[in-house]
Amino acid sequence: MDVLGRATLVSLICLVFAGCSASQAAAPSDGAASPALSDPIAQNGPIFKGWAKPKLALVFTGEQLGYIEPCGCAGLENQKGGLRRRDTFLKQLREQGWPVVALDNGGLIRRFNRQQEIKFTKAVEGLKLMDYKAVGFGPDDLKLPAGSLLAAIAGTEMFVSANTGLFELGSDDVPRFRIIEAGGMKIGVTSVLGDRFQKQITNDDIALMPAKAALKEVVPKLAEKKCDHYVLLAHATLEETTELAKAYPLFDIAVMAHGADEPPHELKKIPGTKTTLIEVGHKGMYAITLGIYEDKPVRFQRVPLDHRFADAAEIDELVVGYQDELEQLSWQGLGLRPAPHAQGKFVGSKACADCHRDEYAVWKATPHAHATETLTHVKPPRQFDPECISCHATGWNPQEFFPYVSGYASIKETPMLNGSGCENCHGPGAEHTAAEKGSDKTLQRRLREAIARTGTGATKESQRESCMRCHDLDNSPKFDFDKYWAKIQH
Repeated sequence: MDVLGRATLVSLICLVFAGCSASQAAAPSDGAASPALSDPIAQNGPIFKGWAKPKLALVFTGEQLGYIEPCGCAGLENQKGGLRRRDTFLKQLREQGWPVVALDNGGLIRRFNRQQEIKFTKAVEGLKLMDYKAVGFGPDDLKLPAGSLLAAIAGTEMFVSANTGLFELGSDDVPRFRIIEAGGMKIGVTSVLGDRFQKQITNDDIALMPAKAALKEVVPKLAEKKCDHYVLLAHATLEETTELAKAYPLFDIAVMAHGADEPPHELKKIPGTKTTLIEVGHKGMYAITLGIYEDKPVRFQRVPLDHRFADAAEIDELVVGYQDELEQLSWQGLGLRPAPHAQGKFVGSKACADCHRDEYAVWKATPHAHATETLTHVKPPRQFDPECISCHATGWNPQEFFPYVSGYASIKETPMLNGSGCENCHGPGAEHTAAEKGSDKTLQRRLREAIARTGTGATKESQRESCMRCHDLDNSPKFDFDKYWAKIQH
């Protein structure tokens, strides 16, 4: 979910989502779509066409970046990803008798705060439920306190790293490699955090070692295990992954991070090597599957985690528990402290109505006015989630997810700030409304200019920038400013 919520304008589409429970949104496993949703097969293509049952199915994911649910508010038919769909996908393969080994190259979260600690823990619980066999670390994962990380992964027997460790390298909870047996085969797996990403780690409790030096120690031990396949989960750039694959040709499969937003459609090799290169894309929207056969070439499938996959009940309970924990902790428990806004305090959209009746009427008729309400209708409700409320209420920072002084506190405490109101675009209005009741014409003119987003003095670029604070690439990837601006212009 990282941000299921963010759609001031696209809240209209969120209403569609709000009306679809997990069961309503789910499509049968054969890909037949619910009548209320578009056909995912037509939209994203068929999967495993012409495949025979493989001897082994390796499934690769990574760079979830906090999106434990499908990203954005563009309607389920336009969303991919989410742990619930991923669980259903893996279960379907296993129910068909496929020996599945699920591997993840890390990057479960993005940013650093108390909410991310909770999200990391929930993501780990989800991967354990899905029977992941090996998981690496991304840089933001390792920015969390080592004690919290250790508590989250203890006993999971999933995490592995050749060159990073919690307090030390090679602990029982994070061994330097793992040997996995499935489908009559042995798979040797290790992971590395690329040297470039190590520079982002300032946590003294995280043990670090250069990737190439670490593999020099680990690869000989892996080779002794006589595995059928060797996998390197490289949370590293393409350049570094390529360099490592050339230096250590033992690995016939390398999974890299931070490639294109969407993984390629076809199997690739790292130039100058025999190593298969896997790109997983961003936000957990895809699962890459390699089918291993005894007498046939390896087969490749990019699996879009769209609504052809129903929401798994076990993971649904996990998501509900995540939202419940956010509610119980409250903003204060999450470490959120209101910060002053440069333009002053918020007063709510009704305060604008006395002088701006026509503009207020336009706003009142848009989904913006009901943005907070939409969060109360989704299952589970999200009005206690900072990553959602930051764009679905008035008076929060939409990119850093913290409240401003006098900004929205709760539906009951600050009803005048429910919805994405005038001040989210124009800035806090307390000084402006007070000045308009006075006689200082110079002050009135200055404050009017300060809040201009439409009309005289406003530019199209300033209008677009205002919208893009919520309708960014993460949450409204297909946002068309010209199309939607016409619906709210005033």
